[in-house]
Amino acid sequence: MSVQAIPFWVTLMNVTSDNINFKAQSVAQRFETVFADHWSRVYNVVFRLVGDRDEAQDLALETFWQYYRNPPAKQENLIGWLYRVAVNLGFNALRARKRRSHYEIEAGSQAIENQSPPEPEQEIILAEQRREVQDVLARMKSRSAMLLVLRYSGLNYKELATVLNMQPSSIGKTLARAQAEFEALFNQVEGG
Repeated sequence: MSVQAIPFWVTLMNVTSDNINFKAQSVAQRFETVFADHWSRVYNVVFRLVGDRDEAQDLALETFWQYYRNPPAKQENLIGWLYRVAVNLGFNALRARKRRSHYEIEAGSQAIENQSPPEPEQEIILAEQRREVQDVLARMKSRSAMLLVLRYSGLNYKELATVLNMQPSSIGKTLARAQAEFEALFNQVEGG
C-alpha cells in the first residue's frame, strides 16, 4: 500500500494518539513533581489537624488523588489549593470522628477500651490534650481554625493570605482573633 492510499483521517488519528500519549506522560511527570515537592508539607498540615499518622497519610494521599483527578485551573496558586483541600479533608475527618465517637459510646465501646492495657501517664495526658485541641478546633469558625492550623504548621503570612484568599496585611489581626477565639473555647473545655 502506498502512502497516498492511506486515508487522511488515519494520519490525523496517529498524530492525535501521539499527542495524547505525550500529554499523559507530561501529566504524570507533573504530578510526580508536585507530589515530591509538596508531600511532606501537606502531610504535616493534616497530621497537626487530625493527630493520627495513619489517618494523616490517608488524607494527604486523598489530597493528591484529588489533584491528580481534577487539578485546579490556575496552577500558580497550587500550594494554596493543596492546603485548602487537605485542611477541608482534615476537618471532615474530625467531624466524622466526633460522630463516630458518639455512636461508639452509645454502642458500648467503653467495654472494649477498658480491656486495652494501660498506657504511660504522660502519653495519656498528651492524648487528652490533643483531643481537647481537636474538639476546640472543630467548634471554631472554619476559617479561624484553618488559619491556626496552617500558621502552626509553618506557613508565613504571605502563604496564609494565598491559601485563605485574604490580604497579607489583614492576616495578623485575623490570626490574633482566631487565637483569642481558640483560647476562650479551650478555657471553656478546661473549665467545663
